[in-house]
Amino acid sequence: MDQTLVQPELVIGGEHRKSSSDGSTFAVRNPATGELLANIPQATKDDVGAAIDAAERSFDIWSETPAPERAEILYKVGEMIRKDKLELAEALTIEEGKAFSESLAEIVEGYDTVMFIAAEGRRMWSYVSPSEQKEKFCMVIRRPVGMIGIITPWNFPFSIPLWKIAPAIIAGNTVVFKPASNTPLIAKTIVDLFERAGLPKGVLNFVTGPGSVVGEAILNDKRIKMISFTGETLTGHRIAQVNSGLLRKQVLELGGKNPVIVAQDADLAQAIPATLYAAFSNCGQKCTAGSRIIVEKPIHAKFMELFVKGAEALRVGNGMRDGVQVGPLITEAARMKVESYVGIGQHEGAKILFGGGRYNDKERSMGYFYKPTVFDEATNDMKISQDEIFGPVVAIMEAQSIENAIEIANETRYGLSSAIYTRDIRSAFKSLAKIQSGIGYVNQGTTGAEVHLPFGGIKESGFGREAGEIAIENYTEKKAVFIDYSYKSRAWFFG
Repeated sequence: MDQTLVQPELVIGGEHRKSSSDGSTFAVRNPATGELLANIPQATKDDVGAAIDAAERSFDIWSETPAPERAEILYKVGEMIRKDKLELAEALTIEEGKAFSESLAEIVEGYDTVMFIAAEGRRMWSYVSPSEQKEKFCMVIRRPVGMIGIITPWNFPFSIPLWKIAPAIIAGNTVVFKPASNTPLIAKTIVDLFERAGLPKGVLNFVTGPGSVVGEAILNDKRIKMISFTGETLTGHRIAQVNSGLLRKQVLELGGKNPVIVAQDADLAQAIPATLYAAFSNCGQKCTAGSRIIVEKPIHAKFMELFVKGAEALRVGNGMRDGVQVGPLITEAARMKVESYVGIGQHEGAKILFGGGRYNDKERSMGYFYKPTVFDEATNDMKISQDEIFGPVVAIMEAQSIENAIEIANETRYGLSSAIYTRDIRSAFKSLAKIQSGIGYVNQGTTGAEVHLPFGGIKESGFGREAGEIAIENYTEKKAVFIDYSYKSRAWFFG
């Protein structure tokens, strides 16, 4: 195993330890080579209970710690991320598979997130309001929610946990953190950074294992006051059902089937490389991937010619190789899922213009690589146009007009991200107003959110928003405060 990857352990109340089980572990492999990286302890329900116990014990002291003092820990974490960014990016690429350049961008996003949220230690704005009575003061203060259950995915295993952990901690909450089982090593690095920065024991607890055991144990413990989850929509439905029964706060960032509209007046020199990146970066394993490209009829043929030529030129391989743009899928199961959908697309009548298979060369056949795949003649009723494949597969559709393109864009159960390429300001603003999505781009692909703006979707893409100022809203409760300093006996009806 590369030394940039930390050794796997649970962290419960500051204690690094193995699982309380009979020694059960699960394997983590490099998706580009199949190399075994580590055998990870598989936590039990008892381990999760102990982690929640530790979070509960630590809550009073941590929540009473002044927010600027909490912020100093986040600033230290940020500085360590900045200093170690190259080593962290290498570790991320080895475990998750994405190209090193993408991993480095993710590490930098993690740094940006931590530093942005750390500044909230001296803000966390609330407000004062005039009272309807004389000699009475009204204001709103923020209080932490309590113990937070944080469950994160493998496709952004560094930045997404920091989207959640940093605001939860700055607001005075304590955390039980379960990372995805495919990427627990880089997730453990996050915990180690906070420990090195001086975070008190028990504030951030770390448990690894399958969602059916560890996730369910977090979800079903009534002491957990909020669940923050990023993952696929089916699991999100399950989490929402349990949370509703417990009247618990939640943020659910789920799937996407994101449209990119290419208008007939688009600058194709700009649009082609951007849509290629939106579709195929991280091997299409992004909830914001631009997997549905809707092109106006007059330029459809030209767009297809250039897009296919661009897909053919993409450099696919081990993310640690210089110049590689697209890495592998995360697991063999993920590759089999992609293969299944490619077969479905062909059966439904869509036409493959490029890709649609594995690589046979010696190096790429060792990992979970799949060719970037371009479907033309797709229609919106096809599964490849409606289901989140989470792989390097794009469905291209033809539209008769911008209005027709917007109709096609909205005919999906998802509503996370959307984009349009156009020189016409009317088309741009029309799409922003009418496309049903939580994020909208003009002359940029569907990826590339910035940490100071809210991130999230509508419909089956989730519930709530992350990042930006709203992150503090997620992890605090507002308390209304009324102070009567008249020292007068008022009538019972406050007259």
